[in-house]
Amino acid sequence: MTKSSIMVRIKGLNLLIFLLVPACFFLNAGANEKQKPNIVIILTDDLGYGDVSFLNPQSKVKTPQMDALAKEGVWATDAHSPSTVCSPSRYSMLTGRYSWRRKISRLNPWKESYIDQDRVTLPKILNSKGYFTACVGKWHLGFDWPWKGGKKPPKSVIGGGTSTATCDMFDWSKPIKGGPLGAGFDYYFGDDVPNMPPYAFIENDRLTCDPVDVDGRKFRKQLVMPGGYIHGVGPGEKGWQLDKVMPAITAKAVETIKQQSKKPDPFFLLFATTSPHSPIVPKEKFTQSSEAGPYGDFIVQTDDSVGQIVAALKAAGVYENTLLVVSSDNGPAPFMRDLIQKHQHNPSGSLRGLKRDLLEGGHRVPFIVTWPKGGNDGGRRIDSIVSQTDLFATIAKIVGAPLEEGVAEDSVDILPTLLQDEPVRKEMVLHAANGKLGLRQGDWAYLRKGGNTREPEWYQEHWQGDSLDAPALLFDLSADLAQKKNLRDKHRQRVRQMEQRLAEIEKGQSTR
Repeated sequence: MTKSSIMVRIKGLNLLIFLLVPACFFLNAGANEKQKPNIVIILTDDLGYGDVSFLNPQSKVKTPQMDALAKEGVWATDAHSPSTVCSPSRYSMLTGRYSWRRKISRLNPWKESYIDQDRVTLPKILNSKGYFTACVGKWHLGFDWPWKGGKKPPKSVIGGGTSTATCDMFDWSKPIKGGPLGAGFDYYFGDDVPNMPPYAFIENDRLTCDPVDVDGRKFRKQLVMPGGYIHGVGPGEKGWQLDKVMPAITAKAVETIKQQSKKPDPFFLLFATTSPHSPIVPKEKFTQSSEAGPYGDFIVQTDDSVGQIVAALKAAGVYENTLLVVSSDNGPAPFMRDLIQKHQHNPSGSLRGLKRDLLEGGHRVPFIVTWPKGGNDGGRRIDSIVSQTDLFATIAKIVGAPLEEGVAEDSVDILPTLLQDEPVRKEMVLHAANGKLGLRQGDWAYLRKGGNTREPEWYQEHWQGDSLDAPALLFDLSADLAQKKNLRDKHRQRVRQMEQRLAEIEKGQSTR
């Protein structure tokens, strides 16, 4: 399938912040090539709903750059990542389909590409409409690595957290296939994942260094905050420093904006930050910039990177016609719950749960959209359900790209929601790190047993909520956003109906 022949059908994608644009502009956007906006998606990593100050007045972290965007554009209170962990969420955003249909869960460092080469993706759609497409930062959807002899080593060598893949296992004279270029991007620069090998930057299909064997476990002495994990031996850059990753990818994203703004064609930039995901390594200039320790300082650095992107768009004279989206790939990491005790900062805000959980804290995320030329509402709030999966269909609509049958089958065009807060997405499947599923229907959230991490005793006491160890969980979010009261026994008929519907979706039915 060639880029020029790709015709797409619009379906939606869920992000933290989305912009308001008049209906007439959206509907006519595909008719006039000069009106097509540049598109920039900033996808932060493990940023919690309660970490940003405009969503959580009690936050011990100030995020002035994101706050300013929310005041200018549109921001959502009920926006969700498609999954509660990194790789599945990224897959769904770029393909418009639930990741569990592809059976994607966690990703080891040497996993092959998760996105099939013939899968229609968001960058492929935009390529077909004349866009230059770039991905900068974290990828985490696999590469087809150049193994010597063309045969991947056994899992006993490369499969675990202490993987021992060494340079001599690879033929570095050959390109690294798959990855962002295989998914349709014209350009890629990033480190894939800071805490996993290769401990080096990748540009397009090559490492930017002559790799040597590096023991990632030695990076622990670079950490300013415990928690998270570092993988073992793998190819990398000699003298690799974890804290240089965020400045480097931010600078590359800014450079990409400067370069592409000088060209006549519109551009799409996915800027995927590696922060505030562990390893927590804020630069010295951000030390003590928050009241939530190094984790909060790393969020401040993340917010600063958002500000640099906005400044670059304005300096290049393209901000007015750029659709800018800011969100997060899932909720905050489980070890961040300790911030409640240490700094009185809850990274999930008023929500129960964290990354990996079916509970709201695992997948309800910040979501901001701005587009000055499309029209602004001066900080309009939307309360309807939106999903990052819906970005696919919505962006396709904006650029005038009709979608073929079977493309982005779980994506919904949420323009009416963004324009008038008109509910479009009626239901949404929830996906936990362990593969367990749940279902949102309106204000009701049904969660299958086992889709939540075990809560420490002190955390349960803090939350004062019902036990999660029940045959099923049912919550009325309109009255109980904190998910303290399990209504399963009171509404057994609703539980049966929602379980039946979830089973139908598992068999192939869509929620759009």
